[in-house]
Amino acid sequence: MAEFNGVNKNMEVPSILLNRILSDLAKKNGSDLHLSVGSAPMIRASGEFQPLADQEIITSEILNKIIETFLSQEEIVRLKETKGIVLVRNLVNFRFRINVFYEKGLLAASFHYVPNLIRSLQELGLPEARHNFLKANSGLLVIAGAYNSGKTTTAASFIEEINKTSVKNIVTIEDPIEYLFVGKKSLVTQRQIGSDVNNVTEALDYCLNEDLDVIYLNEIKDEPTFNQALVKIFELASGNCLVVLEINADSSERVLEKILGGLSRQMTAEAARYNLADILVGIVVQKLVKRRGGGLILANEILLNNAPVKSLIREGKIYQLKSVMQTSRKEGMINLEKSLENLVEAGEIRREDI
Repeated sequence: MAEFNGVNKNMEVPSILLNRILSDLAKKNGSDLHLSVGSAPMIRASGEFQPLADQEIITSEILNKIIETFLSQEEIVRLKETKGIVLVRNLVNFRFRINVFYEKGLLAASFHYVPNLIRSLQELGLPEARHNFLKANSGLLVIAGAYNSGKTTTAASFIEEINKTSVKNIVTIEDPIEYLFVGKKSLVTQRQIGSDVNNVTEALDYCLNEDLDVIYLNEIKDEPTFNQALVKIFELASGNCLVVLEINADSSERVLEKILGGLSRQMTAEAARYNLADILVGIVVQKLVKRRGGGLILANEILLNNAPVKSLIREGKIYQLKSVMQTSRKEGMINLEKSLENLVEAGEIRREDI
């Protein structure tokens, strides 16, 4: 990245330009901003990807200087070495998760808005079955979905609900820290990979030696690290600790396959299935869909680890989970397809937007 040697006379000061773009994003209730050389700023608002009106084409020079306004020298060095960096910054009174990366040899950046207020599980529209998860004192609760499906928002809502209603010792392990928690009834400690602890493995080792009640891990994107972390996660979840884990997956079946696939590298397939059946609390899979009239609405899949589900996991018959969810609706289970269908029938969404 070029060093900052001032700006052209015809170039708007980079920090002012970025502030103006982010302010425009906020005015349009946008969730994401994308800056790429040769294009106008693009935003996502109400699920629609669109150009930000009245903004000029971004040049390499101006984008480099914009990025230099919020990266430290250490982060610039790391960006050059790794070709990509994810961080969280407070800009124009808003909090953003920022991804800076290279494309076609040039820098690009995306900004995802992180609300200051943590919405409640009820406000997010999670079904009543969520209360079953909040009663758990140990085990593994998985929050799943595709990228930008609101997994972190839902996980934060679960943690905040525990924080408000229970006296617990809570630790979050995040890369990077997005939502900021203030201790209410609980003590909440937030540890960021890279700045507070070197890596996920070290963070989990710390947890194994501490007196903790709840641990939250946001998505572990690196597969070898995820696989290595699973054994420690299972050790924690099988004790007196509730572990809330984010996973990128679009169904409960895919979540279980990912976990079992990672564990099978470290134990027999049968041992992996039995261990998972013993510690699983449940799975939430979600998808954000455009709402009629504007905005987004959440569709949820809820899997509770009842006796039939335990048996299917132990027997390796994960493909039969959907039928169990259909026959266990009175317990609060629902698959994603049924949740989406309910929203269509209620007039909340259009079928073509699914």
